[in-house]
Amino acid sequence: MAEKLLEVHDLHISFQSKKEITPVVTGVDFSINQGETLGVVGESGAGKSVLGLSLMRLLPKDTAVIPNGRILYQDSDLLKMSDREIRKVRGSEIAMIFQDPMTSLNPVMTVGDQIIEALKYHNRRKLNKMQMEQRVDEVMELVGIPAYRKKEYPYQFSGGMRQRVVIAAALVCNPKLLIADEPTTALDVTIQAQVLEMIRQLQKKQGTSMILITHDLGVVARMCDKVAVMYAGEMVEQGRLEDIFAGSFHHPYTQGLFGSIPNLEGNSDRLKPIPGLMPPPNHLPEGCRFHPRCSHCMEICRTLAPSKHFCNDQHYIACHLFAGEKGGVSYWKRTI
Repeated sequence: MAEKLLEVHDLHISFQSKKEITPVVTGVDFSINQGETLGVVGESGAGKSVLGLSLMRLLPKDTAVIPNGRILYQDSDLLKMSDREIRKVRGSEIAMIFQDPMTSLNPVMTVGDQIIEALKYHNRRKLNKMQMEQRVDEVMELVGIPAYRKKEYPYQFSGGMRQRVVIAAALVCNPKLLIADEPTTALDVTIQAQVLEMIRQLQKKQGTSMILITHDLGVVARMCDKVAVMYAGEMVEQGRLEDIFAGSFHHPYTQGLFGSIPNLEGNSDRLKPIPGLMPPPNHLPEGCRFHPRCSHCMEICRTLAPSKHFCNDQHYIACHLFAGEKGGVSYWKRTI
C-alpha cells in the first residue's frame, strides 16, 4: 500500500480586514500518496490557489487566518511549525510552480543563478560549488534547456522556456511534493502539451507527488490519479480519476463543468455553460453554496448545507440529491 505523503483535515482559511472576516476555504479534506497526482479543479474564485499557498505557508500573515485544520506532511503538522522549521521544508521537501513565470523570475539575474540560489539555500547534501553547478546543468537538461543557456536572462527566453526554468528551479532540490498552480495557463496549446509531458516524465523519473491546480479538465484527465472539485471554497466532489470521468453519478457542479467542454467528435450541440457566477466569499448563500446556479435545486438546498455522501470508499459527493429518498431520487445512503 502506498505511503501517505500529505493529509489535510478540516482546513478553514479566512482573510480579515478592519471591517470583516471573509472565509475563502471551508472544511477541506484530502490526502495524497507518494508518487500520486491530485488534480484540484474549479472556476476562478473557488479557492484553489489559496489552498495551494496555504500548503506552502505562503499566505500573508497580516491578513490570512487559519482558525481550524491540520496539514500533515509525513505526520508533521505544517501549521504548527516555526518559521525556521517551515523554511527547511519549503523549497526542499515541498516546491511550487506558479502561473506566470515572469512574476517568479528575477529579470536582472541569470536563470542559472536563480536555479542555484534555491540549491544554496537548501544544500542538504553539502554540495560544493562545482557539484552545485553540475546539478544546475543536470536539471536544466532534464527540462529541455541546454546548459549553456544558464548565463542568459529571463527576457531572452520564450514563454514556454521561461516556464521550464521555473520548473527546473522547483525540481533542483528533488522535492517530494510539487504544487503546480495553473502551470501552463500562459502558454499556447502546443507548448502546453510539451510542458505537461515533460512534467509527467520528470515526475515518473523522480517519484515526485504532485497537486495540480487547474480549471482545465483535459489536463486533469491526462495527468492525475485523483480529482477534487472545488466550488466557493468547498470540495463538493472528490474521487479517483475513473470515478470522476467515467462514473455514473456526479455533483451538479461537476456535471456543469463537463457540459462546458467543447465536443470535438462532430456533435453540433451547443455548449451548456453553468448559469450565473461564482458567489463572492463575503456574500455566500445559505445552505448549499451552489444552489442559486443549480437546475436540480430543492427546498432543502436553500437552507441546509449538504453532507458528504459516499459512492465508494474514495468517491464522495456533497449534494442533497444523493442523501437517499429526496425529491423522488434514490442514491446512496452511506453518509458521514
